[in-house]
Parts: sequence; structure tokens; C-alpha cells
Amino acid sequence: MRLLSLEVSGFRGFAGKQFFDLDADAIIVVGANGNGKTSLFDAILWALSGRVLRLGEDDSQLVCRFSDTGQARVTVRLSQTRAASPVTVTRVFDGEETKISVDTADGLLHGPEAEGRLIQMIWKEAATAANPAHALSTVLTRSVYLQQDLVRQFIDSATGQERFNAVSELVGAGRVTDLQAELEKAKAAWTKATNSKGAEVIPLKVRLSSMDSRLAELKSRPLSLENSITDSVWNTWWSELQSLGIKSGVVAMDSREVSEAIDMAIKNLDALRRSFERRSQLIEELTKDLTTIGVRTKPDPIPNKDKAVHLKQQTEESRKKIAAEQFRISETRRLQADLKEKSDQLKALATLALKHLGPTCPVCEQGYDLNSTRQRLESFVSGNGTVVGNTSFPDILPELHATLATQEKELSTVDLNLRAIEQGLREYESIQTAITKRFQELNIDHAALNPTTLVGEAGVATHLQIAIIQKLQKEGENFALKISQMGEQAAVIEMQREAEMLRGKIKEIDDDLSQRIETGEVAQKVIEALRDAASRVVTEQIKEIEPLLGEFYSRIDVHPAFRAVKFLTSVVRGRGQLSTTVSDPLSEVEVDSPGMVLSSSQLNALAVCTFLALNLGVSRTPLSAAILDDPLQSLDDINLLGLIDLLRRTKDQRQLCVSTHDVRFGHLLSRKLRPQSRDQRTIVIELDGWSRSGPSVTTRNIDCDPVQMRLVASGAGIN
Repeated sequence: MRLLSLEVSGFRGFAGKQFFDLDADAIIVVGANGNGKTSLFDAILWALSGRVLRLGEDDSQLVCRFSDTGQARVTVRLSQTRAASPVTVTRVFDGEETKISVDTADGLLHGPEAEGRLIQMIWKEAATAANPAHALSTVLTRSVYLQQDLVRQFIDSATGQERFNAVSELVGAGRVTDLQAELEKAKAAWTKATNSKGAEVIPLKVRLSSMDSRLAELKSRPLSLENSITDSVWNTWWSELQSLGIKSGVVAMDSREVSEAIDMAIKNLDALRRSFERRSQLIEELTKDLTTIGVRTKPDPIPNKDKAVHLKQQTEESRKKIAAEQFRISETRRLQADLKEKSDQLKALATLALKHLGPTCPVCEQGYDLNSTRQRLESFVSGNGTVVGNTSFPDILPELHATLATQEKELSTVDLNLRAIEQGLREYESIQTAITKRFQELNIDHAALNPTTLVGEAGVATHLQIAIIQKLQKEGENFALKISQMGEQAAVIEMQREAEMLRGKIKEIDDDLSQRIETGEVAQKVIEALRDAASRVVTEQIKEIEPLLGEFYSRIDVHPAFRAVKFLTSVVRGRGQLSTTVSDPLSEVEVDSPGMVLSSSQLNALAVCTFLALNLGVSRTPLSAAILDDPLQSLDDINLLGLIDLLRRTKDQRQLCVSTHDVRFGHLLSRKLRPQSRDQRTIVIELDGWSRSGPSVTTRNIDCDPVQMRLVASGAGIN
């Protein structure tokens, strides 16, 4: 299929409606970056596959923000030849869903029917893929449309497995690879289910082993059924239980409930025995308390209380006397201090007056007896004239303190004795209370004439009941043992039957597991065969493509040393791998990562060579076209001229669509790709002056060269 025309509106860089004539052998698209070159080629890809994978899965990203209708619409016309009836493909995204229609000579188709018809016409191998649209988009972007921002992806970024899968799709082995992947998923699920079944049988085998061990144990036991239980003994035992107050009817020995009934009866006997044992313990404690209280006298704390009160009064009076004596001593000492201070003052005044004695008084100037006055003043100075008072007084405080200490010690002793008497009184009353309570619990009249005798008789009766209950318990346990032995025989038979059923089930599961494992092994062989088949198909096809790749690589003259290139296929962990290697034939150096030795320009040139080799090397591509979106932007002049020469030779085999942002290279391309005859056509589409409604589009034809090619004498080459 070849391209005839393209009509876009509301798609990416084209807000308004634009028509492009593509019915030519070579289409050269020239325009500055941002004027819509990539949008033009993306429109072709979206119309045919419904995907632009590098932009994501959301079609709303494809709608131009300045679209008047808010929708993206692309129409592509195709045909097998120029004379054949055209096929029109229209794809529309209305903001909610994507719709497609295909108009052929047989009529107009819509929706899934149109999608299926389109795939059948351009790449029918995609119809059997799990995701046909994705498979078709992958094939188109690997062999037909070399996207501007993904020029080197196949060489530099894609993994070896992704490259292998892409080539598998191109050579028709994609479905084999898909089948291999699906089989591997199914094999993994099958293995998981098989392992799950294998896990299910483990507890069954553990259970069977446990049952076999139990059977061996039961069979090894000596079953003694001598002295079997007679009806009279059986009935007597149940009657004795009823006489003890245990309400239970006689259960037949061959009854299904016999084991449960005996167990319940034994539990009731055990509970009754424990109750009598508690009664016996109460009787022992009551006897002990009666003995204790019989030899003790009830303590009387009143005399000690009276004595304590009297001693407290005495100590209080002693404390008051001590306080009064301390106050008296303090006052006496204060008066003595005042008298001493007055005496000191008089002595000081007398000393001063002696210094100023004269015939008359130095103060009032009156006459006085100088000698008597001097003697009196001198007596004051010497201390004979000062009256201090009596400084001695009796000290009775030590005696009072000793008396208080004696009284406090005696009070402490009385308090200690009082507490001991009160404690003994409480113990005495506690024993009396306990005796009264235990009499009530034992239902014995403690007011009787001789309660101790009654307690002794109750103890003898209780021990007798305990002995009877223990005897019945032992007989019941013997009954239970004999009935259990009889039941074990039936249990052995039942367990043997269950074990045989379990063995049958385990054998059935083991047989199923064996079959599943065998099936898994067959599936693994099929998977490995598919791997080998896909690898062989791709390898054989790669061998046919490699000469083209080598020719294109050498024609562009990418690297001065690494002048050879080839594909290398391998299988790693069951997955096909494809890598591109460059080598230096002279030094025999080979590199399987071209990005390590090639520059960005050289790597782009290698990527274009690989793309054209895949485009021309496979037997059939979805479109008989090669679309290159601005592959020249990262190439140097030498690589560029080689690439242009390669494109000129490609034009005769494929409808060639090339875009460039450089006007000079656009002119060079228009000259190199010009028609060589009247039946060929080359057009140039110029995109200029982008605005909100889209770019300005100008289309012009390139006339064929009226002058035939001539051989130049200098041998410079063909123009």
C-alpha cells in the first residue's frame, strides 16, 4: 500500500483543516521546528494504527488546543498502485471515544469491522496478536516511520528482547513469539496449580501415616475382656449412684451413649467426693478450733485501759510543770540581764562624773559635799554601789525531766500490753465466729449439750461416704476401661476402612500429579521448540537483512575505523535477544554497544541505516513507504551527504517521505530526489508561519531533469 493523500483537522499542530497531496514517489517536507512536520507524520501513524505510543494511550493528548470543534480528525487515502481503487481511512476522536471508518470499493465499514478490515489490508499478521493495534503500531514505527525523537531508540535505548520482538513482528514470527509468551504464562499457571495439588496431598499423607501408627498401636495392645460386666453388677452400680443423690438413669451397655453416660457419672462422683472432702476438712478445722478455744480464757483489756488513762494524766501534768519551770527560769534570767545593764550604765556615769568634779556642780553650779559625792561615785565605779539582785535559784528541771521519762516509759509498756490483749481478744472472737460459721455450714447444732461429740460423729460419717464414693469411682473407671476396649475393636475396623479410602484418594491425586507433570514437560518442550523456531526464523531473516545494513553503513561511511556492522541474535533465559554490533575489520575489534564508540551523529547515521535495512530487507511491510522525520538534524556533513545518496537509491523501491528543518538541505534533497522520468513524481511540502489555526502549507512539484545523466570525464561521480 502507498500513500495518496492526507487530510487533518484539530490534530496536534493543525487546528484548522489541511489537505496534503502525497501521491508521489518522494515527498520532502520542509519547515522550521514547531511548524508541524512531526504532526503530519504522526497523523498518518494514528490514522492507520490508532496509536502514537511515544505520546501515551490517551487520545485527548492528540487534540489541538486551538481546535474549533474540540476533536481530532485524520483521513488517509491509500492504494496498492496508482491505478487501483483507493482506500480511505478516517479516524476521529470526539473527546470521549475514537471512531474509525474504512471506505473501499466494497463499501463503507465502521468500528471494529473497519479496524479488522484495515489490519487485513495492510498487516494481516497483527490480527492474531493479543493487541492488534499495538502490534501494528510497533511494526509501523520500526520499519515504516522513523520518528524524530526516537531515531536512536532501536540502537541505543531499546533492550535486546524489544529489538528481537520488533524484528519478529516484521518477519512474521511475532505470533510465534506471542504464542511462546502465552504458553509460558499458561505453563507457569499450570505449574502453580500442580504445586498446589502437590501441597494438598501432603496433609492427607500425614493423616494416613498417623492413622497407620494408631492402628499399629491399637493392634499391639492386649485386649483383655475377661470378667466382663454382668447386668446385675451394672444395675447395682447405677442404683448406688442414685442412692448418693446423683440423678442418672440406667444406660444399657450396648447403647451409643454408654461412654458419655459413664464419663458424666464419674465426673458427678468426683464432684461429690470433692464436696465431702471439703466437709471433712471443715470438720477437722472445727475440731481444732474447739480444742484451741477450750484451753484459752477470754482476755479483759479494761484494767490496762484504766491504767493507761491514769498514766496519760500524770505525763500531761509533768509536761505542764516542766513548761512552768522553764518560763520562771527565763523570766529570772531576763531580770538579771536588765539589772546588770543598769549597773553598767551607772558605772559609766560615775566614771564620767569623777572626771568633772569641782567645787560646784558642773551642771547646776550649786554647792555639794565633794568628798561624800566622790566616795559614792567611786563605789559605783568599783561595783560596790551597784545592786544586781539575787542570781542563785534552785534548778529542778532535771528532776522533772526524769520523772516525765519514767512516766512515758511506763505508759509505753502499758500501751504495748494493751495492744497484745486487744489482739488476743480479736483472735478469740475470730475463732468463736469461725466455730459458729462452721457449725452452720456443717448443719450441726452448736447449742447442743455436747457439740464436740456431734462433730466427731459427723467426721466418721463423712469419711465413710468418701470411701463409698471412691469405691464407686474405681468401679466406674473399670467399666469405662472395659467398654473402651470393646469400642477399640470397632474403632480399629472403622479406622482400617477409612485408611483404605484415604490410600485410594492419595493414589488418585498422585496419578493426577504425574499426568500434570508429564503435561508440563510436554509444554516445556513445545515452548523450547517455539523459542528455537522463532530464533531460527529471525536469524535467517537477519542474515538476509545484514548485507543491506552493511551496504548502507559503508555507503554513508559512518566511522573511519569501525567500518563493519552486523546483527547478533541470541537466546537468554528463554527470550530472544538482538543487538547491533560494529567492528574494525583490520584490528578485529568488535563492540556490541555502538553508543560506546560512536558519536551522536554517527549513532544517528547507524540508526537510519538500520531502519532502512529493516524497511527494505523484509519481504513485506504494512506500507510500501519509508517515512523519516528530520533524520538529518544530528548528522555532520560527511554523514549527511552519504545519507542523501542512500535515500536517492531507496526512492526507486519505496515511496519516500523525508522531513527537514533546514531549507538548504531541503533544496539539496529536492535536487537529489528529483524525478528521473515523466512517470515519476517528487513534491515538496513547505510548512511556514505557524499560527493558532496551524501552519501555512505550500506544495510544489519538482520537475524531472530534462538532461540525461552524463559520465563526467574526471570520474567525479554521478550527479
